[in-house]
Amino acid sequence: MPLVQHPIVGQQVPEEKGASQKPSVVQNLYRPEILARDGRYVAYENRVICDCYSGLEWLPGPDTDISWEVGWRWVGSVSTGGGGWRLPTLLELQGLFKKNRAGDNISPLFAIGVTDVWSCETADESSAWGFNFLPGNQFWTHKTSSRRFRVLAVRSRRYYVYTLKRGTSSTTA
Repeated sequence: MPLVQHPIVGQQVPEEKGASQKPSVVQNLYRPEILARDGRYVAYENRVICDCYSGLEWLPGPDTDISWEVGWRWVGSVSTGGGGWRLPTLLELQGLFKKNRAGDNISPLFAIGVTDVWSCETADESSAWGFNFLPGNQFWTHKTSSRRFRVLAVRSRRYYVYTLKRGTSSTTA
């Protein structure tokens, strides 16, 4: 997949098709089963969470403290659902934020127990921006920080020809 200059962060990121465009190459994968729905979000058995409003797909990272560099490498190595994952922008993370009294300001389908999540945006060579889901604010800190940080992978929704696990038929989604 070719890399392009990201208009916001100025870094090379994988080129993605728009959410409404179908890619020219269709991948043949089995259709993952739906595990849960949360109004706006649908969680699948392969841990992918589809945001039905924005057309983005999300994949929660390891449930452990993680630095920006380790998170960046993890996102680049993920092949779940055909790959193409990247770190989200601050704007995309803000889109997940929903202020409420219970304090769970992100859908429980994401199952992240901490509040800080890394973005792809950097402040300089040694610092990156994060998003805190408790108050809903953004901040920058050293890329080597890992305490209370998690990582989410994101990509535009993919369109596949899904083949049932038994291989008996296929459908386009």
